[in-house]
Amino acid sequence: MARIVHLSTVHRTRDNRIYNKECKALLAAGHELTLVVRAERDEASPVPLVALPTPAGRIQRILSTQRRAWRAVSALNPHILHIHDPELIPFAIAYRALHRDTRIVYDAHEDLVGQIATKPYLSSWQRPIARTAAALLVGAADRSFDAVVAATEPVLAGFPHARRSTVVRNYPWLSDYAAKPQPAPGRAVYVGDLTEERKLTFMLDVIDRVRATVPHAHLVLAGRPDKQGEVVLNKRADGDAVTYLGLLDPADVPSVVATGQVGLVFLKPLPNYLNSLPTKLFEYMASGIAYLASDFPFWRQSFEPHHAGHFTDTEDVGTAATALAALLTNPQLCSELGAQGRAVIEAELNFEREADALTRLVRILAPAAG
Repeated sequence: MARIVHLSTVHRTRDNRIYNKECKALLAAGHELTLVVRAERDEASPVPLVALPTPAGRIQRILSTQRRAWRAVSALNPHILHIHDPELIPFAIAYRALHRDTRIVYDAHEDLVGQIATKPYLSSWQRPIARTAAALLVGAADRSFDAVVAATEPVLAGFPHARRSTVVRNYPWLSDYAAKPQPAPGRAVYVGDLTEERKLTFMLDVIDRVRATVPHAHLVLAGRPDKQGEVVLNKRADGDAVTYLGLLDPADVPSVVATGQVGLVFLKPLPNYLNSLPTKLFEYMASGIAYLASDFPFWRQSFEPHHAGHFTDTEDVGTAATALAALLTNPQLCSELGAQGRAVIEAELNFEREADALTRLVRILAPAAG
């Protein structure tokens, strides 16, 4: 079996794509895998983990944390080094120069060049420079590495020269969503990051508007707020119209989602979202509940054929509130949409199938080991 290291200095310890999906899939396939990532301590199971310190800022992350990462990866001596952060591209090029037998895989979670426009800390004169730097990094990964794994087809299109490439979509593990839907009347749910990019205030405004005509409507939120999100939740999560459950253990997410009549995915129309495949929609479908989502063309193209939910204008509170009220007052329709979504997840849109693409790539890259 292949000896594989997944490396990130940016993502959270239990990042859903890295820890819960890709690493667990490769371990289940029998490979020797270690995740090198920011964490409080090393762990032996369920995913073997080498902890990196959490840096004070970006500069320390690039200088100090990457030095620690280099030592960890060198000690593990992998057949395959699978990196998840753009800032690790120079790291991987240097590592490959000194370890010619190691195969390098770059995992493109998002459109790196496109998302530069969404960075609030970049001034107008910094953005063109950052965009050029991002394009150079993507080009280096495209031409230098042994393979590129991308989360969506549009993201993969940014790597036309990759030696090998595959799409591994962020579909849910079907086995994680065994709970049957038990929708509470009038309940909308959202589990995820609680920020203005993800329309936190907008969701609260929508539920307030809906309650004018659907008095029992209420919103259940769970996830990690940023500082602004904490302020908003402290003011408006009153336990009546809005209930905030805090940050959930991933194992508890399916049971919470299953209590919703409608799952919400409202995002700002930013470049890195427009061509994404939102994990939340798949989770709602896996849970057997209807969804209401931002009306982005790529989302509509990808999801509308499944007839599992509705789309709405999430730049207008009134329009979104009307769409949500229409669903919450029609539980039969919600049940039908949820059942259709669950059937699609069972048939094709599950990570059990996506894991096959990842394990096939490993067999190609390390045939002697795999």
